[in-house]
Amino acid sequence: MQATSKTQCHHQNSLNNLPWFKQAYWFFIIIIACSFGVSAQTVQEDQPPFYKISWQNQHGYLLGSIHVGQASFYPMAEQIEQAFLQSDALVIEADVEQADTMALLTQYGKAAPELAAKTSNVTADYCQKVQSFCDAIAPYAPWLQAAQISMMRFASLGYVADQGVDVTFAKKRGNKPLLELESVAFQFELISSFSEKTQLQMVDEAVNASDADMVELISVWRNGDQQKLAAIMEQQAGEADELLTKLLWQRNHTMSDKMLTMMQQHSAQQLFFIVGAGHVVGQQNIPQLLRQQGATVTDCWQNSCR
Repeated sequence: MQATSKTQCHHQNSLNNLPWFKQAYWFFIIIIACSFGVSAQTVQEDQPPFYKISWQNQHGYLLGSIHVGQASFYPMAEQIEQAFLQSDALVIEADVEQADTMALLTQYGKAAPELAAKTSNVTADYCQKVQSFCDAIAPYAPWLQAAQISMMRFASLGYVADQGVDVTFAKKRGNKPLLELESVAFQFELISSFSEKTQLQMVDEAVNASDADMVELISVWRNGDQQKLAAIMEQQAGEADELLTKLLWQRNHTMSDKMLTMMQQHSAQQLFFIVGAGHVVGQQNIPQLLRQQGATVTDCWQNSCR
């Protein structure tokens, strides 16, 4: 009980700066967490989605990531670590440090009383175990509550945002510039625009996802099983078209365009891109869209990228 109390306190305090708001969309693309059934897999065996991009005599790398993790994930496979070491800049989806998170919370993060009541109905059973935590997040929009609940569950199982792939690489980048494909403001605006039905579905998924599903998904990501990852992702989206069209496909188009533009703008540099793994698998995925625009995209587990 003492450990649970610390976790609740940690998450309640996190509402002040929201270091892991990104889980609001990520959780429904690939749920990950659970400590049992995973530790037998060594880091050397991990093969998360990883590509080399060649475009107009420029070269870059693309890593499909997860946004929570644990120390056992690192260092990643040698070719990933070497590609990052040799790269000149790191590009992630959004840099939380550059955002006025409190202003964004005020604008996009609150829920009207009627919607808050509907959200409470969805979380009622879950909140019986963590009532103080649920009381702390009650004023927030359903998508934001879903994010915090999923992170609560992840943290209790030993997987935290501070050890997510993008955060970890950002911390160890040294003097490499940190660039954005999107922005925190864009992501807040996008997710808060989802319909009431979609947001409540997100909450339902956050509280009801089974440990078995979590174990399977983290294993799928670590094994680099892209077909299975895509199938699970689409199954999780269910009837919420917004989670596929707005959250994935539309963003995949804009991010792939931005990637090529950035490679042109930084023609003297090798860029290392990190995006959520849901963006590199399934329909209209980023590698596919890059190829359609003339880039050569090599799967580094099927062919050597050195």
